[in-house]
Amino acid sequence: MPDNTLKNLESALQSVFPKEDAGCLARLLNSFKPHDTIYYESIDLPEAQKEEYILMAFEERLLMPNTSGPGGAWQDRMLAVTPGALYIMPRVIRCLVDGAAKTGRFDPAAAIRDVLAEKEDKAEVTQLINFFFRLMPHAASYKIEAGLLGALNRGADALPDLHNTVDLFVLVGMMSPCTRGPLNSGLAWFELNPALFWG
Repeated sequence: MPDNTLKNLESALQSVFPKEDAGCLARLLNSFKPHDTIYYESIDLPEAQKEEYILMAFEERLLMPNTSGPGGAWQDRMLAVTPGALYIMPRVIRCLVDGAAKTGRFDPAAAIRDVLAEKEDKAEVTQLINFFFRLMPHAASYKIEAGLLGALNRGADALPDLHNTVDLFVLVGMMSPCTRGPLNSGLAWFELNPALFWG
């Protein structure tokens, strides 16, 4: 049976990006297989295209540089596009990419379910997924004010420990604290992973 992994991944990416970009991003993401980390030298792209597509993948939060600033937020990551640079694929993105490589389409709900099932029991996974999907419509440019998390965590489906939930979402790459929010607001913000809006 032929391995359609790259073709399927490219097909899924074409639902989000132009064909040429989708092809290059598919090769970049497929380069990670089977690991969650990769060195610059191991990325399967011509040298002339690496910088552009590493930057694009970082902007879409498909990969993160291994080095970060003092805060550890996605915004604080120090992106280098030089030999020796190490990149990490967030765990939820690994699940999203693996699913797309099998089916030819993105299924963020399945990726979230898969990544949370690795960490939590099945009964709690549904509650966590529902909470995350309640956040998504409130995100402006993929960002959500931290106080809104508490406001959305009400009622019969309320999570028992919102702090632990946020920590888990950050750990698996579903969201990240924002260290550079609007100065006049004085509020804390989180960035949701843009790739979880695909599909």
